[in-house]
Amino acid sequence: MSPPIFKKSVTNLYFLILLISISIISIVVDLKNPSTNYIRIIINDFVVNPIQYIVKTPSSFFSSYIEEEKTINQLRLKIDKLAKDNKVLKMNLQRITSLENEVSRLRSIKSVMTEKIKNIKIAKITHRDVIPNKESLQMNIGSKDFIKIGQTVMGTNGLVGQVVEVSMYSSKVLLITDINSNVPAINTRTGKQLIIKGRSQDDFLEISFLKNNTDIRSGDLIVTSGQAGRFIASLNVGRVIEIIRNEGERFATVIIEPSEYINDVNEVIISSDEYKDK
Repeated sequence: MSPPIFKKSVTNLYFLILLISISIISIVVDLKNPSTNYIRIIINDFVVNPIQYIVKTPSSFFSSYIEEEKTINQLRLKIDKLAKDNKVLKMNLQRITSLENEVSRLRSIKSVMTEKIKNIKIAKITHRDVIPNKESLQMNIGSKDFIKIGQTVMGTNGLVGQVVEVSMYSSKVLLITDINSNVPAINTRTGKQLIIKGRSQDDFLEISFLKNNTDIRSGDLIVTSGQAGRFIASLNVGRVIEIIRNEGERFATVIIEPSEYINDVNEVIISSDEYKDK
């Protein structure tokens, strides 16, 4: 049989009786003599409270430390998030600035084109291939209609050519598909300045002297740049349909399909010389 946990002892019994007696006496004295309340206050202030403070201090310290660490980690996460948000906002601001510039550019083009469109002439095509060994056509208007050499000739879909000869009642146009034609142009996607020449043999166009590493893609829209005052700016020239990166050579071969199907055109539009780009 295992020994009992609590052993019976006469001494313990007497000690318990003593404590009970002291407690009863203390209660009676406290009730009959209110001045003992001050003794209790002194004991509470100078003995009990200091002991409680000493006991609670380590626990309070560690609780405060853990709470501060948690708060610091939360603040760090918020700072990291705000830093990322700030970078995103700066990137978006750059895009907005770029879009604003693009909108301003398009508005200026629209304003210029509106003025040009107010002063145009429409002519019928009377003959084709009127200049020996050159892709060309003849119109039924000439100097009596104030047509001059260098004026831009276009269709409803895009650029056709440029007036190169003028007589009283007719004028001749060199087509952009002729090998001798050179059109200052621009890639609308990248803003790259280009020179477009004709190919003659297949009625397509080609970009001259374009480096192999130039950023250009199939489907890119090519429009006139207006440089050198040769053509009105922002007229459709065509779209890229084939890119050949020539290994071992400096330049690529880029084929463009004209926006205007010149062989199907029966009427053309001529810009007014008054609004022609200088």
